[in-house]
Amino acid sequence: MRQLCLQDKLKVVEKLRHFCYAPRVASAIPKDAHVMIIGAMRCGTSSLYSYLKDHPEICPCKTKEPEFFSDRQKHGVHVRNYNELWNFDRRVHRYALEASTGYTKFPMEKNVPANIRAYGIRPKFIYIIRHPFDRLLSHLNFVQSGKSKKPSPKDMHMLSVSNYYLQLEQYRPYFAREDFLILDFDELRCRPAALLQTIYAFLGISADYLPKKFEVLNQTPQRSRIFSRGSPAARSLSPEERAFIHDKLRDDMTRLYLDYGFNTGKWGYDTAITPPVHPEQGLIKCS
Repeated sequence: MRQLCLQDKLKVVEKLRHFCYAPRVASAIPKDAHVMIIGAMRCGTSSLYSYLKDHPEICPCKTKEPEFFSDRQKHGVHVRNYNELWNFDRRVHRYALEASTGYTKFPMEKNVPANIRAYGIRPKFIYIIRHPFDRLLSHLNFVQSGKSKKPSPKDMHMLSVSNYYLQLEQYRPYFAREDFLILDFDELRCRPAALLQTIYAFLGISADYLPKKFEVLNQTPQRSRIFSRGSPAARSLSPEERAFIHDKLRDDMTRLYLDYGFNTGKWGYDTAITPPVHPEQGLIKCS
């Protein structure tokens, strides 16, 4: 990790002044007791949050997606003190949990990692990802509206959210790799109980708790999500669009495999180049 350069420090100071952050008052929650599900959007973050929030050692945020450290997420919650978002009891809770997908929307959100570091906390980060075609298609259908121009799968923002390696790299100057857990959406969908055990081991908390049931949820406010009669049918990707997306994400997926060991080969990317630094994840199939 490197120290913040002068320019970064000035930007952070200005942001702190603008939003009236008050980290000196925020002493109830230890600096290393935050867990952030940072995305990716449309990759099961709401479901994952719901599975974790009732663990006896976890205190859930008053709102799943506060976006406190984001600059441009309109659905975020505006509070003076970050720790006001929890009813944290140090006698009971080990972690304070939130899940803001705006934290991995670079370049729309450029300052999130610097803002988190400047606030003085040292969170654990959970990043769940899925096949980029599926994520992007879900994203398209989530925001489409019959009253405005239809979003394009070639839109830079749509593509950048699926640039998983790019999103992780924004955090690397500020936080250690061991503070990140990268998860596979397929495992959340097919083996949620096993996935929770992986998370519990990462956080060092009791593995005894499991939710009573596993449900698929999506709680992010989005006006255009509400479809009425005459709204457009669910979007699909043409062969030309799939080829375009695959090509645009090729370098990112290769680096994700080489640097993080995530098996992007199951998504159609070449993983026969060089062995990854970390053990790769296998192909997950639902029974």
